[in-house]
Amino acid sequence: MPQPTVPPVSSPAPETPDSSLSLDIVAIILRRRWYWILFCALLGGTAAYYMAATQNYVFEKTASVMMREASKDSSTDRIMVELGVDSGAANLANESFILRSSTVMRHTVEDLKLNVSYWKKRDLRQIDLYRESPVEVIFENIPSDRSCSFDITLKGDSALSLTYQGSDGKPVQLEEELKKPVHLPFATITVYPTSHMPETIPGTTITVRRVPINAAADQLLANFTVKRPDAKESSLLQMTLTSSNPDKATDTLNKLIEIYNEHSREERRAIAVKTKEFIRRQLEQIGEELKRLDSERDDIKFENDIIADTQASLSADFSTAQTLDNSIFELQTQIMLANDLENNLKAVSKKAELISLDTGIADSGVSRQIEAYNTAYLEYQKIAGSAGSQNPIVVSLTKKMDATRAAAFRSLSNLRDNLNLRLQELTRKREDITRRLAATSGKARKLTPLNREHGVKEEYYLTLLTKEQENELALETTPSSARVLETAHGSNAPIAPNTRKFVLGGAAGGAALCLFAFMGVAILNNKVKNRHDLDAITTLPVIAELPAMSKKEQKQVSLMLPDEHSVMAEYFHIMCHNVDSMLPFSEHQGHVILLASTTPGEGKTFISANLAQAFSKIGKRVLLIDGDLRKTSLSSQLGGKGRKGLSTILLNKVSDLSSVIHPLPDHPGVDILYGGPHVPNPVSLLSRPEIEQLIQSFKRSYDAVIIDAPPYGILADTAIFAKLADISLYVIRSNKIDKRYIATIQQLANEGKLPNMGFVINAVDFKAAGHHYYGYGYHYNYGYNTTNS
Repeated sequence: MPQPTVPPVSSPAPETPDSSLSLDIVAIILRRRWYWILFCALLGGTAAYYMAATQNYVFEKTASVMMREASKDSSTDRIMVELGVDSGAANLANESFILRSSTVMRHTVEDLKLNVSYWKKRDLRQIDLYRESPVEVIFENIPSDRSCSFDITLKGDSALSLTYQGSDGKPVQLEEELKKPVHLPFATITVYPTSHMPETIPGTTITVRRVPINAAADQLLANFTVKRPDAKESSLLQMTLTSSNPDKATDTLNKLIEIYNEHSREERRAIAVKTKEFIRRQLEQIGEELKRLDSERDDIKFENDIIADTQASLSADFSTAQTLDNSIFELQTQIMLANDLENNLKAVSKKAELISLDTGIADSGVSRQIEAYNTAYLEYQKIAGSAGSQNPIVVSLTKKMDATRAAAFRSLSNLRDNLNLRLQELTRKREDITRRLAATSGKARKLTPLNREHGVKEEYYLTLLTKEQENELALETTPSSARVLETAHGSNAPIAPNTRKFVLGGAAGGAALCLFAFMGVAILNNKVKNRHDLDAITTLPVIAELPAMSKKEQKQVSLMLPDEHSVMAEYFHIMCHNVDSMLPFSEHQGHVILLASTTPGEGKTFISANLAQAFSKIGKRVLLIDGDLRKTSLSSQLGGKGRKGLSTILLNKVSDLSSVIHPLPDHPGVDILYGGPHVPNPVSLLSRPEIEQLIQSFKRSYDAVIIDAPPYGILADTAIFAKLADISLYVIRSNKIDKRYIATIQQLANEGKLPNMGFVINAVDFKAAGHHYYGYGYHYNYGYNTTNS
């Protein structure tokens, strides 16, 4: 066996971090507890596999639509563009909100009957049958907000067994038949077979679940997302839905788009219908006025005997007058339309509603303001039903409607003022011509105002007829808001649960949990385990670390190591060298080596005996003293219990010291002074001045006097021996003494109560510590018997 190199005495390293917080703990645990970690990983993976096997499948489908672009002609949109605001993005945000509204989803649930689902157990999980269910259940006399669940077991032919949970929580089973009403406490149901019934094996159990429509809609909305692609100029929306059945997800997405388009068409038809009603009212009113004017003209012609040839002589002036009349007519038409529109705007200010776009007013600014108002009103109607009045979008749209309506009033007022000024000017010119014609057209003069008014009304009537035809065309060709680019599509393979990820995650979690548990135990263990623990909390040196012995080796060793060439003996040789290097120089006398500990059972007696043997092997004469006058453990293990010893000498019952000092058999160079018979008060005996004289005489006769003292923390005997010692070896058994007690030992050393002190750590589990010292590893696992300690 190679001889280990002699290490220096451990110097303190207070800056070294606590080993309980170092990565060494992880490496140690992985090396020593790998089988537990592997077991926990297998257990975690098995549990995760079971969890994955019990979870329902989740499928994902995606659809894409292109939204109809909003008009960019309104002044509001132009202002937003000038300010750098993407009005298209705002419109898409609104449409996205509408697509995710509960109203649209409720209609989808109602059309597809998604609030009733059919499930069949396969292995450990429930499978959503959707359209593959062998039965269909029709519910009657059930409250709309009632949820229920029951099992249907098919028995062949038309028989079935129905099981539901009673009010007392116990299952209730009924034997029923297909196509016949079944009266349950919560509803009346009828079970009908579907086309999949012939394929179903008798004995199959189908679980039927019914939830309120609102709850089903909310559940679908929770799994439904709408997002816009990255491109800002894009008007695309991408919709994604996850569901327990791929066909259900596909049908839901397609039906949702269909219902959304139908709602959008209905909203646009509402504008056209409103315009149609307005035109109809105007046509009826203008028609009545034209009838009145025709009647008045006929009466005047009859009274004044006016014929058509009378007008021929006035053609020259009439040509000029006609031009003016045309201009006046156009101005008056515009003024009349402006007045009608103003009345309509006043009505809208009291109660929000749509404003007809086909007003006939030539001013584009007014038309843009009305169009902006109608657009804001439609968006408000879409969102107000799903969101509250405090919703930011609703508040923004309300402000937008108020602003566009006010802008329309201002534009209309400015337009009417301009028209009136122009009308006044043309009227003045026309009156001049009228005066010239007065002399020659006295009789026909009375017809002029009526003709002019009749022409205005007739032109307005024709305009309304044209607008009515255009509106009818728009009503019949109303486009949808969303153009379907891709119907619902996607893989029919489930996206969840991912069994592989579950198992890997469970295995990793189990292994990590086991590792953290072992780390927690190691961190919470506040005991001194090895020299690294002491280096972090004290400045005192560690003279030696002694490895633990296996149980087999403990049985083979009583007290003294039988094999001087064993690994354990080598550790004592190293310890002997370290102790000898710390002893003060003395040419004519030996040294006193005191071994103390905190509590019994830390191996102090075992270390004392074998340290004495190690000193004898290097040619020193050694006296081993059993200083524990109460237990005399050393004496008992060496066969000297009750024999004369230290207590006999201190009681002055021995005249010749050599009579009580005996050579240790089979260990030349080592003498033993037993503890002696028990005395009632060892402290009083050790406090006599003779003890110092006795130790001094031993130092003159021996190179090393090793005292196996009682525990320092329990008895005062050790403090008396410590005054006479040249070096104090404080024995700590690994994993037994709390680190907090080391501060007390440090204080004793600082106060000189334990002179020239160093630690000896016993029974260190070097395999657990993960370190290798002195040239070879600690896989030999040497130690000592705790009962002999």
